[in-house]
Amino acid sequence: MTGPAPGKIEIENAQVYIKEGLRTKVLQDAHIYIHLKGYSYARVTHLDIEHPELNGIIEGEGGYYRILGIPYGLSIAIDKDRYVVIRHKLLNNILEDGESTFTWVGSKIDGIYIGFKKQHIKRLEELASEISKI
Repeated sequence: MTGPAPGKIEIENAQVYIKEGLRTKVLQDAHIYIHLKGYSYARVTHLDIEHPELNGIIEGEGGYYRILGIPYGLSIAIDKDRYVVIRHKLLNNILEDGESTFTWVGSKIDGIYIGFKKQHIKRLEELASEISKI
């Protein structure tokens, strides 16, 4: 499901970029959501990155990709020279700067999602709780 929905908590003011070689493209009006398990068809808590230009960036239904915690965000290594970068200081609650993991990244209508491992899902759910209290 794309856009706001029950159980989707937006990380407001996040910035999304596609880096290809030396070029960086800003995805204007991208939305980042923590999509909680049990809401709006989610079978597991995950992170949604939504923007039409992300269509087709992941081959097929998805696969395992390297996710790296960077200063103020996350970087998804799509291939040798292409990355999706998400910037927001709260994302370092999921993966700290320099921490990395290989995890499932799937395609969805108008975007992609990251299905983190158990220890990162716990951090994601704690972050969702923190955001929803603000």
